[in-house]
Amino acid sequence: MAGSISTLGLGSGLDLQDILDQLKDAERQTIVRKETQKEGLKEKVNAFNGLNAKLFAMKSSALSLSLESNFLKNSGAVSNEEILSARVDDGIKDASYSIEVAQKARQNSWQTAGVASPDAVIYAPPATTFASTGEAVTTADETMSIQYGAAGEQQTIDISLSAGMSLTQIADTVNNAANNKNENGEQLVSALINKDENGNHYIRMSAANGGNTADSQVSVSGFDYVKADITMAMGLADGSEPAYVSLAPGTTYEQAADLINTTASNPGISASIINDGGADTPWRLILVSDKTGEENRMTIQNLNLSEVTGAEEASLNAVFQVNGITYNRQTNTDIKDVISGVSLTLKKAGETSLGVRNDMDSAKENILSFVDNYNALIKEIRGTGSTDEADTQDTETTNPLEGDYNVKNLINKLSGLMSTIGNTESDYTSLVDLGLEINKDGTVTMDENRLDQAIATDPDAVQTLFIGDGQKDIPGLGDILNDGITTMTSSTGTVTTEIDATEERIERLEADITRDTERLNKRFDIMTQQFAQLDSFINQLNSEAAFMNSIFESFEKTTDK
Repeated sequence: MAGSISTLGLGSGLDLQDILDQLKDAERQTIVRKETQKEGLKEKVNAFNGLNAKLFAMKSSALSLSLESNFLKNSGAVSNEEILSARVDDGIKDASYSIEVAQKARQNSWQTAGVASPDAVIYAPPATTFASTGEAVTTADETMSIQYGAAGEQQTIDISLSAGMSLTQIADTVNNAANNKNENGEQLVSALINKDENGNHYIRMSAANGGNTADSQVSVSGFDYVKADITMAMGLADGSEPAYVSLAPGTTYEQAADLINTTASNPGISASIINDGGADTPWRLILVSDKTGEENRMTIQNLNLSEVTGAEEASLNAVFQVNGITYNRQTNTDIKDVISGVSLTLKKAGETSLGVRNDMDSAKENILSFVDNYNALIKEIRGTGSTDEADTQDTETTNPLEGDYNVKNLINKLSGLMSTIGNTESDYTSLVDLGLEINKDGTVTMDENRLDQAIATDPDAVQTLFIGDGQKDIPGLGDILNDGITTMTSSTGTVTTEIDATEERIERLEADITRDTERLNKRFDIMTQQFAQLDSFINQLNSEAAFMNSIFESFEKTTDK
């Protein structure tokens, strides 16, 4: 404790420190009262902040009730959702549609004949009997003509062969031929010696640049020991660039599927190997367009497949009727250009109906949310989280807002807003007309049955009540409520003004407490010194008295003798 001296009172024998502490505690009561007052004001600020938060929540609900978009939501009801589904945009008129799906859009598909294994060869090498690459394969001088380039634009590479040439000699002659080069000196056709599955050798001709393009196709005819890579072309009817895939002699079905799927220029075609369950030849190469519709019909060249889905010019488009009018579309999903504001997804063939109606569920939720936020605000002001009288009677906590004039005024303004009557030309002019009831404790209750009935009976009137009529310059109740609460939550509103004023009082009290504490401590520092001097003086008097008593006692003993 400031100003205390631990030995105070030892000289005099009096409890001077206790006397000093009691005097200081008595004079400190003024500071204690100010501290208590400050804590009370802090509780009031906290209460006002809580009140302000509830006001903003109520304002948010009022804003939702002022937005036309929240009253223009729509929903679609499909009688048979196995046939189709529909997504409905907001703001479109109520309507009904009869829909018949004749055919869903389909993916084009092709397949090969069945084979015994996925490892079966889809493009066979030539059948030869040459066990050695060094044995002679030519019997006379002749010319091998190699065609290189895109169809219709091919160039001929003539290779002169002599009698008695081996496979190795022929391959070297092709690779080193002067006319087997482009204008940049780059080799065009590559000749390699390969083995077939029986160990016999043949010459494989391929594009030196790797192929897989229209202008790098190679073909050779008339020589049993030579076979060129075949270039498969695949495209779509949408006009996109076709893709080219080079298949070497000996390529299997599985390898062909992988080459098709991994080509960088694939226009949107997927290849797979399937087992159709047949007894001897169940494996097939299947090509399927990634997307549906006639624009994705495939064209396949240089590979032996037959069309399955879409065969014999059967349409790949979705075919359906809406109110008797027939439509063809490339896709089954997200069809937006048939019914304005509605997106259709076709699921299977069949008949169904679609009803579009105004969906007031969100508007109802906003109305109930506004009521709930109003009740939460009233409970905040009353200092209780319950409207039950038994609960409030058992609660002994002090409400910092109780009796505040400005708070009472705020409640009156809010009650006035809740009772606002709009200038509409319908049976619904206020919240009361929709089922609002005011309770004794200041809270309100919304009769949901009456609200549902009003929405079902005349949704346009309910909408006009809240958003008004711009053409007739009639303000909506949503704007009236929002503007009224906005004023209350502004920087000059009741709550903000009260918070600012209360915080200023707290600052003044804190300054007073600091000043009074410093003054009290200083005063009692001086009193402590004074008490110490008093203690020393009394101690001196006590010593002198003891000395005098000893003299008197000695004198009495002398006279007695």
